[in-house]
Amino acid sequence: MLRTFPRLVLPNNVLSFEGDNFLQLVKQACGEVFKELMEVLSINSVYKLLLVEKDILSVFQKNYKELVNISQRACLHSDDGEIMLKPGLRLDFNRFIETLHAINNQNQQQERTSSSNDDILSLLKRLIKSNQINEGSDAQNSYSFLIAFFENILNNIPKNKNNYRYSESVLHFAQALYILGGRNTYEFIRLNLIGSIPALSTLQDSLAKAGASIEEGTFRYDALNQHRTSFNYQVAVCSEDATAVIKKITYNASTNTFHGLSTPLRHGIPISRHFQTDSFDELQGCGIWNQQQILSRRCSSSMDMEIREVSRV
Repeated sequence: MLRTFPRLVLPNNVLSFEGDNFLQLVKQACGEVFKELMEVLSINSVYKLLLVEKDILSVFQKNYKELVNISQRACLHSDDGEIMLKPGLRLDFNRFIETLHAINNQNQQQERTSSSNDDILSLLKRLIKSNQINEGSDAQNSYSFLIAFFENILNNIPKNKNNYRYSESVLHFAQALYILGGRNTYEFIRLNLIGSIPALSTLQDSLAKAGASIEEGTFRYDALNQHRTSFNYQVAVCSEDATAVIKKITYNASTNTFHGLSTPLRHGIPISRHFQTDSFDELQGCGIWNQQQILSRRCSSSMDMEIREVSRV
């Protein structure tokens, strides 16, 4: 049964190899004898090798003086003068060439995709520019995110999903979408617009780095004051909202705290991290507490229309 051998693992920039780097690559992939053959044939780069590959093995069909030493080591010689390249060396060389072609084809495909993406972005920019003639600066600023959003998608489409990258403006949009729309809305958009916004795990990391993690029963007055100072606004709107939730007790490993129980009050303020225990018996005793039926949150937003950031406390 015919077996297919996997391609060689070569550096990403292998197509640019030349000189000593190229010769060492040939030696590692095909052996010393093929390295010497490249030197005799004046092939000193991957580019030249791909152009003349069909003529390389044919040189062993005749007795060239310059190749006598190489031919003695690389070929089998019969009594009637026939010469055959050793099958193992032929296999190594064919595998090497196939890998180079695969990388070259992949690069060409990426270049075509990149060119197509550039054409789409160029068309999008022209359409936007044609509609900006009679519009103010506010509308023009909103178009800048639209361009960045589409550019992000087009850059991610040809990549493996593990290599997706997101610009800062797209990350800010993803954070706002998750906060305002919720998990289901966020996942619906992410799954239908491939490469547009990051996975939830990546988003949670970015929110944690931005200090946006929310802890039950904790009022973030210091963060709110820092936000107010950073954006220099004097007037803000505070709001409160609540929604019914399914009764469920969960555990937060980062704070070693159980959530989902009705937090007791001290002077009218919830006691944060109240349900902490390392004892199973004490955890069972928590059953006497009522479980939460309503989830409430309090938010603050500046009155300045130019400030689009939202603080959650």
